[in-house]
Amino acid sequence: MNKSAASEPLPLRDRRRPSAPVPLTGRLGPWRYYRALRANPITTWRQEAFEAPILIDRGPLGDIVVVNAPHAIRRVFLDNAGNYPKDRLQLEKLGPGLGRGLLTTEGEDWKFQRRTLAPLFQPQAVTDYAPIMVGAVRDRLARFETAAAEGATIDMAAEMTALTYEIISQTVFSSELQTSAEVMRAAISHYFAVLGRIDLWDFLKVPVWLPRPALWRVRSSTKVFRNEVHRLLEQRRARAATAEKLPHDIVTLLIQARDPETGSGLGEEIIQDNLVTFIGAGHETTANALGWTLFLLSEFPWAYDRLAHEVDTVLNGNIPSVQDIPKLVFARMVIEEAMRLYPPVPFLSRQAIGPDRLGDAEVRPRSLVVVAPWVVHRHRLLWEEPELFEPERFAPDRRALVPRFGYLPFGAGPRICIGAGFAMQEALIALAMIVQRFRFRLTAGAKVEPLAWITLRPSNGLPMRLERRC
Repeated sequence: MNKSAASEPLPLRDRRRPSAPVPLTGRLGPWRYYRALRANPITTWRQEAFEAPILIDRGPLGDIVVVNAPHAIRRVFLDNAGNYPKDRLQLEKLGPGLGRGLLTTEGEDWKFQRRTLAPLFQPQAVTDYAPIMVGAVRDRLARFETAAAEGATIDMAAEMTALTYEIISQTVFSSELQTSAEVMRAAISHYFAVLGRIDLWDFLKVPVWLPRPALWRVRSSTKVFRNEVHRLLEQRRARAATAEKLPHDIVTLLIQARDPETGSGLGEEIIQDNLVTFIGAGHETTANALGWTLFLLSEFPWAYDRLAHEVDTVLNGNIPSVQDIPKLVFARMVIEEAMRLYPPVPFLSRQAIGPDRLGDAEVRPRSLVVVAPWVVHRHRLLWEEPELFEPERFAPDRRALVPRFGYLPFGAGPRICIGAGFAMQEALIALAMIVQRFRFRLTAGAKVEPLAWITLRPSNGLPMRLERRC
């Protein structure tokens, strides 16, 4: 496998290792492993996982195959994807909240939804959302102005979650959501915190028909999602029945969407499930990517200074336009490097239906196949000095050196995130506008650690102080 660095060494600046658990040098016993897995799964990885192309653990609870080699990841996600549907545990974690939407369905149902939803996220459609994104960021910056003037500390992780929720609210729902950002954010955080944690039911592979306490504990959260979406859809249907013009947003587009092959529309339940997916998963991952980007810029002032210079040069004091976005080259490099070090979704998993071979490794039926961006993005066979923050890895003249299936911030293969373009445009606009006006630094003594509960978030938030730049 080729390493994703150019022949020239990366420039020496700050060689500090950003916050991350140190890989284990030995195995944990079953009880300690369970406790560590429950507290924070990324703390359980052993050093060999970051050095071996493929690892197989054939234990009493079944085979676990950890896949790091790009050619093997390609086979799992693309060449033989039909043999590797999403696994039971993943569906049990996501299904109660997201139902049978695009993220959780399989087979022909998934193909139908993907074909029908794809036009909603084509480049031109995403470009049309740029002014809404700009407006939402501008409103958020007004809050930052007050915080900067008062010298107050704000949690930038929470602020990014609120920002991306507002963007989802406007682009998907035309600001017709009645649930406040604070209530929705609390519901989403509760859902991920409860179901994102491994419990004994998961660890021992308890049959699905047995009652699970975690499912009861998240009912209040899923009720918030479901009630909001149901209310809004009923309202839209009623307005359509009276021939009232509907807002041009993703709700309306979902109602009007037709499969380009069959002409069939989406059923009511599928529409609801996908809208809940957009609310829950659609903004949480982007918020985390932005939060980690701000964290790294706070930790590495040289990168902030270079980005601020680019933003000032490209925007010249103006708000970003669609034409400006491709010119924010270093901004994209920083975001991509942030998603390498802190992938929004740190674990992807599949269940093998039938036997297969991944290189020299034999995969038996029912094996749990794990592709962990947290590990792949820090793997020593794929990256030079993988634990260091080096945005130059993603410079235009080096980007082609990154293995196609060795960098997975949005997944890979046919099931790559349908909203990747939307998320990247949103992140670039937000980052440019924040840096244009503010410098931000972590408060003294702040302890920031990555925590993997379905998504990868900073465990204690991102307490920061803002300073006005201009």
